[in-house]
Amino acid sequence: MDTKIINPFESGSQWRRWNPHIHTPGTLLNDQFKSDWDGYLEAINDAAPAVEAIGITDYLCLEGYKAVVEKHRAGKLPKIRFLFPNVELRLSIETEKRKGVNLHLLFNPADLDHVAHIERALLELTFEYKGSPYRCSPGEFERLGRAHNNLLVDELAARSEGANQFKVSLDQLRKMFRNDTWIAENCIVAVAASNNDGTAGLQKDASFAATRKEIEAFAHVIFASNPNTRDFWLGKHPAHDVENLTANYGGRKPCLHGCDAHSVQKVCEPIEKRYCWIKGDPSFESLRQTLLEPEERVWIGESAPNRHDASQCIARISTKKTPWLSNGEIPMNAGLVAIIGSRGSGKTALADIIASGADVDSPLNLATSFIHRASTPVNYLEESEVHLYWGDGNHQPRWINKQISDQPGESVRYLSQQFVEQLCSAAGLAVELRKEIERVVFDTTRSEDRFATHSFEELSEVHLKPIRRERDVAQTAIASISDQVNAEETLTASIPATEKGQINRLKQIEKAREDMKGLIPKDREVRAARLAVLEAAFTKLNTQIELLNRAQRRVADLRREVDSIRNTTSPQQLDQLKTSFAEAALKEEQWDAFSLVFKGNVDQVIADQSAAISAKIKLLTEGTGIVVDVTSAPIETWPHEILKAERDRVQKEVGLDGQKQLRYTQLQKQLEASEKAQQKSVEELANAKGAADRRGGLLERRRKLYSEVFQSFLDEQKVLEQLYAPLQKTLENSTGSLERLRLAVSREIDLDAWIKRGEDLLDLRKESKLRGHGAMERQVRSDLVPAWRVGTAEAVAEAMQKFIANMHGEIMKSAPATVTPENKAVWIQKVATWLYSTDHIKMVYNVTYDGVAIEQLSPGTRGIVLLLLYLVIDEKDTRPLIIDQPEENLDPKSVFDELVPHFREARTRRQVIIVTHNANLVVNTDADQVIIASSEPNPSGGLPNVTYRCGSIENSVIRRTVCDILEGGEEAFRDRERRYRIQRDRDTQQPSA
Repeated sequence: MDTKIINPFESGSQWRRWNPHIHTPGTLLNDQFKSDWDGYLEAINDAAPAVEAIGITDYLCLEGYKAVVEKHRAGKLPKIRFLFPNVELRLSIETEKRKGVNLHLLFNPADLDHVAHIERALLELTFEYKGSPYRCSPGEFERLGRAHNNLLVDELAARSEGANQFKVSLDQLRKMFRNDTWIAENCIVAVAASNNDGTAGLQKDASFAATRKEIEAFAHVIFASNPNTRDFWLGKHPAHDVENLTANYGGRKPCLHGCDAHSVQKVCEPIEKRYCWIKGDPSFESLRQTLLEPEERVWIGESAPNRHDASQCIARISTKKTPWLSNGEIPMNAGLVAIIGSRGSGKTALADIIASGADVDSPLNLATSFIHRASTPVNYLEESEVHLYWGDGNHQPRWINKQISDQPGESVRYLSQQFVEQLCSAAGLAVELRKEIERVVFDTTRSEDRFATHSFEELSEVHLKPIRRERDVAQTAIASISDQVNAEETLTASIPATEKGQINRLKQIEKAREDMKGLIPKDREVRAARLAVLEAAFTKLNTQIELLNRAQRRVADLRREVDSIRNTTSPQQLDQLKTSFAEAALKEEQWDAFSLVFKGNVDQVIADQSAAISAKIKLLTEGTGIVVDVTSAPIETWPHEILKAERDRVQKEVGLDGQKQLRYTQLQKQLEASEKAQQKSVEELANAKGAADRRGGLLERRRKLYSEVFQSFLDEQKVLEQLYAPLQKTLENSTGSLERLRLAVSREIDLDAWIKRGEDLLDLRKESKLRGHGAMERQVRSDLVPAWRVGTAEAVAEAMQKFIANMHGEIMKSAPATVTPENKAVWIQKVATWLYSTDHIKMVYNVTYDGVAIEQLSPGTRGIVLLLLYLVIDEKDTRPLIIDQPEENLDPKSVFDELVPHFREARTRRQVIIVTHNANLVVNTDADQVIIASSEPNPSGGLPNVTYRCGSIENSVIRRTVCDILEGGEEAFRDRERRYRIQRDRDTQQPSA
């Protein structure tokens, strides 16, 4: 196959100014040029912006076209790269202004005999006047002119008159296209849309409605510059969408516009500077492409569309010290670039080289990348350089396989085949894809809502840190309350033993008293009774004084605690606040307001309390200072000193001998200790009997705290949903595959971990409802999991409360043998900590496609989701996007339905470079540039010799290569043309310029 590309426009389809409708000096009708060919040619050459393609128009003939072709060959139109004939006809249907509707036949000049073909076909068009037929040719026009006006003597005047009278019927034109294969394949029909000499001139007469529709349906192109007319023919009119246009007019149609100049002054100067721009090579095939892509390939305006930031588009690639690369300079189109070639031809190598020049590290360091393989074990890339020249002139020189120390960051987004496969794997989805989605979420967040953060992780931390801090505080409080609950339960359990101890102690007290009484001589019983009363009062008073001394000690401890809070705790907490909330930017004097101070004058409170206790102790010890009459004053009013002295006096009066006195003293101490113990026990019993009520309050508080913990999860979910809202809105407002993609925030439950922690605390061999592995899981799945997954905070707290109420006894039955009375409290605390733990729950977001979690999709569908992410969702990223084989794992229909529309849209926002084997991604995306890779073995070893050939899809040789290399190439072109109801040019020769 001859692979030489004769089209020099290697950078692919570029916007070029066309003038598809321009008359010449000597045009048959309304010639105002005054034979000024020099002025005419100068006006074309001086046009700004420069015109590169012109359609030379003449009425019913090619005379003007042939004259311009001769001048072009003589080098008098150096800027014009493409000339084609535009034959203007008038239909035998008049507008309201009594002018024939103008039709234009735009011909392909590629065939060397195209003039002969066109003139032969025109001869088949006839006009009958006074019974005589006249054919469509200059000589016949002259004959017709004289027949119509026999006073005409001048040849040109007669010819002009004949051309003015010559009208063509729509049926004749249809017959010509049916019968003449060359015409059908090489002619594009355009109709004027004006109300002067176009189809709009028929709209006021309802009887011409069908005729107008027939004419417009017959035409491929509309000659019009009005934006509203253009929108109509693109299917953007509310009442005439694409479906309506297809049903009534054969589909959408491009609107072209020329200057229609009949004088030098108007050459290349249309009204309001409505210049015609066509994206493509200056060739007839580009004109044909406008029929396939009427919106993307044509623009009417003062300047060409500029949809890309030049600084974000690679304009050229240059390599040095790469002897294995035949062409060291490769131009790049700013739109969609498709790199194709057979296996091993160097397609991926080019993508890798571009990526390395844009400072991409991963995935170029993967073992499967070209960069890695060409560097190991022999380094064929040593000192090889790649230079990326950007659209704004910026230049980045890089070594192909070396890292740059001052690397500014990746200036392209590169999705290598290996990277895509990694992301589409189950493991990759868990981390990498979510990371990419988080990046997109951050990029779609308004800058004023980013709080000066630089990543989604930082932004979410700003929002979630207070919530998680509150959760930690609540979780700590739950642990503390569980300690207290355990203590209260221990107190409640101690009541029977305490009550029994009191009964036994009372017996001991009574026995001690009886024993003491037995030591008293019979004649001294009255004094003994008096002594008993005094000793009981003395014991009681001693106890009071001891309790007051203890209270005084606690007051002193409180004073030390207050000092510690002031001098240590409070400053530390203030420092922590300053650190945690440094971004609040408060001044030092403002932070002073956050110092933790006591509400009241605690020093005075402590001093007053200490003084009061001291006063009470002094009163009980020394009395009021008034002499106490021990014979009449109530004994409970006596101070300690008087009471002790009186007790000692009466004890002496009892007069026990030495042995009995020793025994009496022992019993007295025993009685005193027992009575103190009894008094303390009474207080403890009262405290223990209040434990049940306190426990109930603690349980309710713990339930509320547990509810608060889960409320924090819901708050976290709300924050995440707000962060994802911009992206979610984009998804909801999308169409096609993208609207099937959704983000959902949910709770992830690590049930296995939670159950294992619980089972590790129990003996599953014991008889209970929790016996055996799996029993607890069944119970938990039934009682807790539903609430954990979707329940409200209150529902979760209620579910846990019910679970504990139902399973408390079973848990106690399952206590391991190692749990003894001494360490049972510790074990119970561990159980409580486990039950109320929440570290097995976390908030995550899920990506779903048609309601199915992305992890459960096939690799191919995951690939679609990934590409949708980069092609559509990632609107903020304007860097060039390079994708190696995006069609991997996808069937042809999915490629066409899912990827083609989004590639077409993405290339309007950013430069897109794809390496592909799929014809649809080249043909039906209407790729702006095709780069064909080919390689040959290197006779001396080393890397193969690689060549890259570039051009546009409208280039016939490029198109032929696409069909030869890519499976389904021919079918892709045929399908594309079937959809637009035209027949593709079968000519394999490039049109001549």
